Amino acid sequence: MYLDELLLLNFAIDYCLLSTLSKILKINVTNKKILLGSLVGEISILYLFLNTGNIILWLFKITVSLIMLLVSFGYKDKTFFSNAVLYFYTISFLLGGILYYFKLEDLLIEYKYYILLIPIFMNIYKYLTYNLKNYYSQIYKVDIYLKSGQILHLIGYMDSGNTLNEPYTNKKVIIINKQLEENYFLVPYETIDNHSLLKCFTPNRVYIEGIGERQDVVVGIINKKFKGYDCLLNYNLMEEK
Repeated sequence: MYLDELLLLNFAIDYCLLSTLSKILKINVTNKKILLGSLVGEISILYLFLNTGNIILWLFKITVSLIMLLVSFGYKDKTFFSNAVLYFYTISFLLGGILYYFKLEDLLIEYKYYILLIPIFMNIYKYLTYNLKNYYSQIYKVDIYLKSGQILHLIGYMDSGNTLNEPYTNKKVIIINKQLEENYFLVPYETIDNHSLLKCFTPNRVYIEGIGERQDVVVGIINKKFKGYDCLLNYNLMEEK
């Protein structure tokens, strides 16, 4: 591969990495800044001409990548920049692993095919990461304190479709799939195609990690199995008490 082809390939990889990163982290950035960051990445090609130890080369590459991120996204705060660095290297290692797995260099595929394949891998990664982030951002640890003294340690999912309130006290209903010995009462609710009654009880209190302790809650019981969680949280719990 000639130097000009190597520079073009490196630029394409950096551009795809930075573009994908901006979408995963939902960073509002212009295409011009991503292009500038990608041009900064071309400096990393200099390592081919450096006659030095591996540690120096490693530090050189890290420095170039940090400058790329600063040029593209700026520095808002420590958390923001740490997340950018973490995801940048995660994406880089993933792409490097994929290219190594398919042994593209051993197959002597021309650089233009690299450029065609890279956006495909990046879009697959962006799709998977975005959906996983959205899913796990709705997952909470939930402790339900029963009147018997028992504590249920559950994994809850914040369901935007669950805004059911108990009609007499206006307490928010969360739903679990465990059968318990409690004093139940019935709460009317409706689905798209029918009306029904939900068997509920009042716990001593509920603690939701990231939201805090709530006493404005009743617990409903259903027989349906959930996938990946065991408690359906009420979306109105996101509101301040």
